[in-house]
Amino acid sequence: MTRPVIEVRVQGACFWEHALLCTLHRKHEEEYWVLPGGHLEPDESMWDALVREFDEETGLVVEAGHFWALSEFRSPDRHVVDCTFAVTRFGGRPRLGTDPEVVGTATLVDVAWLDREAFVGTHFRPTLLARHLRAHWEDWGIPAAYLGVEST
Repeated sequence: MTRPVIEVRVQGACFWEHALLCTLHRKHEEEYWVLPGGHLEPDESMWDALVREFDEETGLVVEAGHFWALSEFRSPDRHVVDCTFAVTRFGGRPRLGTDPEVVGTATLVDVAWLDREAFVGTHFRPTLLARHLRAHWEDWGIPAAYLGVEST
């Protein structure tokens, strides 16, 4: 049995006027919301990856933030470590960008500010992070947390 390569992803929780910036992805006819972010490239710091991914997907310039949560996803053929940052200062206005990592039938469909009510009704991935976001929507002063492992 071959072991999956461990993938490291960075993503950012960016709030403005009590709304969270999310990107909508479509893959195999399924749509789901995620935080802007993506894979860490070789020789790239997590912070540099976060800044790059926000620029690519949303056009926003991330200026400040801090590490906020860590979670994992495991399946028989994947192991993903998600590092989530709280974005505390940014510049620009969001626009739908591109996701160079998206291939085949997957695509980036939308970028939007979701208020708490809208967020609760979404299909958001990963679900561990969704629960953490709902529980701490306006409480970014809590210490960084390990959220656990999600699996299929």
